[in-house]
Amino acid sequence: LMKILFGMPVITETGGFKGKVFLRGRETGFSSPFDALDAGIGMVHQEFSLIPGFTTAENIVLNREPMRPSLLNDFFGPRMSILERETMKKRSQAAIAKLGVKLEPDTLVSEMPVGHKQFTEIAREISRENTSILVLDEPTAVLTESEAQILLESLRRLAAEGVAIIFISHRLQEIVEVADRLVVLRDGRVVKDVTTSGVGIKDIASWMVGRSVASDSTRGEDRALSSDIALKVEGLWVDMPGETVRDVGFEVKRGEIFGIGGLAGQGKLGIPNGIMGLYAAGGKVELEGESVALNDPESALKAGMAFVSEDRRGVGLLLDESLDWNIAFTAMQVRREYLKPLLG
Repeated sequence: LMKILFGMPVITETGGFKGKVFLRGRETGFSSPFDALDAGIGMVHQEFSLIPGFTTAENIVLNREPMRPSLLNDFFGPRMSILERETMKKRSQAAIAKLGVKLEPDTLVSEMPVGHKQFTEIAREISRENTSILVLDEPTAVLTESEAQILLESLRRLAAEGVAIIFISHRLQEIVEVADRLVVLRDGRVVKDVTTSGVGIKDIASWMVGRSVASDSTRGEDRALSSDIALKVEGLWVDMPGETVRDVGFEVKRGEIFGIGGLAGQGKLGIPNGIMGLYAAGGKVELEGESVALNDPESALKAGMAFVSEDRRGVGLLLDESLDWNIAFTAMQVRREYLKPLLG
C-alpha cells in the first residue's frame, strides 16, 4: 500500500494498481519515488537505504547538498561546484536536533550501530524542507525500548508541527501510544478504521487475526537450571566500530536464556560479533569446556555455535539466493552436509 503511495517501480513492474490517490484534495499518482519526494512525501523503508562509506551528514543531505561555484565552473559547468561542508553539517545537525537523539555528523554509516542508522534515515527525510507526509515502515523494529520511546516523542513533536505521519508497526503498544487513528489490514483488505481512543491491544490483535485473542498471558513456570556451564567468557574485548567491548566476562548455563541489554553503541552487539569472529577480538571463550578460537568464524561454527545477526542484509542472508540455499548453506559449508561426492 505504501509502495503505491510512494511510486515505487515494483508497482508498475508488476501490473500497476486500481483506485485513486488524493493529495491535499487533488487526485494524483506517482510514477517514481522522485515524484513523491517532490510532492512532499518522505518514506523510511524497513531495509536501510544509506551509503555505508558516507558520513551521517552526507547521507542526510544526499542529493540536496549545498554547493558553491569554483573557478572551473566556467569551463566544465556546475558539476565542478564545491560542497559547502559546514552548511551540510549545520543542516544535518538541525534535523538530528528535531529527533532529540545524539548522532555525530562526521561518523561513517559503516561504523554506526543499527539504531543510529535508523535515526539517520528518519533525519534525512525530515531535513527536506517540503516534507509534509512521513511514512515510517516499522521504524522501531531495530531499536531498543528506550530508543523507541525517544522516536515516539519525536513523532509527536513532528505531528504538532503539522507533519502527517503514517506509522507502520507490529508493536501494538506503540500504536496505542502514538497514533490518533489506526487502520488494520488483513489479507490485503481494510478490516478496521477507527480512532485509538479507548482501543486496547487485545482489540487490535483480534482484528488482525480475525478471531478473539485469549486475554490471559502467563509467564512460564520457573525452570530448574543446570549447574553445568555451557559458555564461559573471560576478559573479552572486541574492536567493533560503534560497539567497542572492553574486558567483559560472563557464564551461561545449559538451558539458560541469557539476556544482554543496553543502548545502541554501548557494546551489546559487539559481544556476539566478537565471539563469532566477525570483528577483531581477544580474551577467552569456552564452549562446553573446550576453547573456541577467536577471529575465526569457521572455528565458532564448527564448535556448534550459531549466530543470527542484527544486520540481516549485510551479514545474515545471501540476498540473491533462494530460501533453501540460505537455510542449508552453513551446514553445507561447515559440516559438509547435503553434498554428494562426484568423481570421489
